Amino acid sequence: MTPPRAKSLVHLGDTSFRRKDVIAGYHAMLEALAEFRSDDERPWDPVTQAEFYHLLRGLAPDVFGSGTAIAEADAAKRARTYTSALVKLGFVDEHERRITALGELFSGGDRRRLDRFDRLCALTPENSAVLRGVLSYTEKTDRGDRYFPVRLLLRVLHRTGPLSTDEFAFAFIAGPKLIGVDVEALVAAITDMRARGATLDTALGAAERTLEQDRYIISGVFTPEAFPNGKGPTFVERYRAFLLALTDFREHPDAGTLARLRRAVADGGATVKARFDPARYLPDLRKSGNGPLTVYRSACYPSWDGDVVDFRQGIVDLFNGSRITSLVREYLDNDLRILTASGVFSVSEDRVSAGAAYAGEFFAAVDDRLVVLSDVAPDDARRAAGVAESCGPDALARTDARIVARHGIAPDEIQEFVEARERARFDRVVASSFPAGEVRRLLGLIADDYRSAAVNTVREKAFRGKPTVPCMYEYLVGLSLYYAADRAFDPRAAFGLSLDGDFLPISHAPGLRGDIEFVLDGRRVLVEVTLMDPATQRRGELEPVLRHATNLAGEFPDDEVITLFIANEVDPNVARIFGFARVMAMAPTDGGTGTASPLIVSLRTRDWIEIATAPLSSTLDQVAAEAGRTEVEYLNSDWNAELVDRLVNLQSFSVPDRPAATAER
Repeated sequence: MTPPRAKSLVHLGDTSFRRKDVIAGYHAMLEALAEFRSDDERPWDPVTQAEFYHLLRGLAPDVFGSGTAIAEADAAKRARTYTSALVKLGFVDEHERRITALGELFSGGDRRRLDRFDRLCALTPENSAVLRGVLSYTEKTDRGDRYFPVRLLLRVLHRTGPLSTDEFAFAFIAGPKLIGVDVEALVAAITDMRARGATLDTALGAAERTLEQDRYIISGVFTPEAFPNGKGPTFVERYRAFLLALTDFREHPDAGTLARLRRAVADGGATVKARFDPARYLPDLRKSGNGPLTVYRSACYPSWDGDVVDFRQGIVDLFNGSRITSLVREYLDNDLRILTASGVFSVSEDRVSAGAAYAGEFFAAVDDRLVVLSDVAPDDARRAAGVAESCGPDALARTDARIVARHGIAPDEIQEFVEARERARFDRVVASSFPAGEVRRLLGLIADDYRSAAVNTVREKAFRGKPTVPCMYEYLVGLSLYYAADRAFDPRAAFGLSLDGDFLPISHAPGLRGDIEFVLDGRRVLVEVTLMDPATQRRGELEPVLRHATNLAGEFPDDEVITLFIANEVDPNVARIFGFARVMAMAPTDGGTGTASPLIVSLRTRDWIEIATAPLSSTLDQVAAEAGRTEVEYLNSDWNAELVDRLVNLQSFSVPDRPAATAER
């Protein structure tokens, strides 16, 4: 019995919303939906759709643009297609476009809903929401039931190991439609691709060939079944006329066969052009003065000068693959961006894998629990459930047993073991692209002009276009702190922003806590980072920085807490108010008791670049000494600027560009 096939190619997002910073786009849509639907009970119809899209353009012009006017019908259509990407991941419901529990986890940053799987994979709520969404995402099969594409992918990965991007595109996007949703069939296809060194194009062509097409390849006899067209027999006849003329010309290139070929191309119109691309494969045909030999020698159809059977096979593969290959490549980048946003899947060095150390062990341990076929799609409650819960009550125990058996460690060493492996991978991956000197250079570009073309080029190339520039800036400041601290803290735990499966930033830290938090030499350090201009810092940064600094100091009243505020330019009034915080008894806003008086120092990016070349411990020693200076006259002086001068003049040292040796067993 043949396995069911997917009805369509797999696309986790939506072709109408193709952005490199796709996660930022999802955040913008959810934030706008939260505002739009908060007290709106109207149905999701063309009227509300158009209203929502206009609001979206106003709230997020950097993402959705605010240029020329758009007709109401087009606005409604865009609202439907854009938000369909959120429906696929389960972030909003399908019919009313209201935010679900999973959408709230994605946008709200509630760490209380993370489970042990999430924590051992160092996932943020955003990562976890994406992972839960893709694991529960379903597509229909030709038999009317549903299947889980990402679960199928994980089962294939367990058997094949990392996939090249071509292999991934075949196994995940196209294979389920062409050969079915059976694990072993897809594994056999990938094994065959590797054995033959086949590209995506050739693999797609071979998989899509039908029995009638195989007969044409052997016999050369044209049949409508071999070259079907859903628009009717007129279009099939155009295929027949073109292929007969092309074959005759290939065998006998003379004036008569050339004339018939030109006529077949002209009569074939767009349908022949789309399927057989004569403009590309017969480049000299368009020039009426070119003779048969000139046109013949310029022809570059597959196996044009080779065996006739190979030539016909190439023609069939071109017919099959011209459309499907372009769609697969169109979907590929977006699918990979969404998968890596889970924090689990990696695309390092053109290899797709379940890169996170614990995730790889977990999905191998529960391979038999990853059910691929289902009668119905999962409901909202099941989509929001944790990954471990969805794989059975003993999923974590099975994973622990696998790790203990494979690596010879004690059960109580598992967390330390996994963290060491991931730290080693972080250092290895990040140090190759962002060594300390390169981090300071990139911060220098941002300090010069964060809106410049040079900065955008860095975002596109070094960061694959995933983060916004402010998010990229926050990440680079975090790395500079990591290097200045001689890698003495875990950056994945310290960074509030979400990282993808290759440790690239994808979105800002949520507003619940500070941007970067870590402990160094017994001190708790909070770092708040912004590219907000000085003119808007009082409105946009004063309250959240004071709140985060107060809450952290209130949470750890017995610890020394230092807050650094780093911006391209610092508003002097903001810096002065931050200075006075150390003599203000402020109450925490996170439910804590008592009061706190946080120590906050303000730094410009340009100054921080120089300060970051000194050991961070020395820098913090100098800052900590400020805690006792509470005289009003002093706080009204230029103490912050004078402190920055002293920090810049600390004895510099060369931060090593190579990663530290991290234990890995």
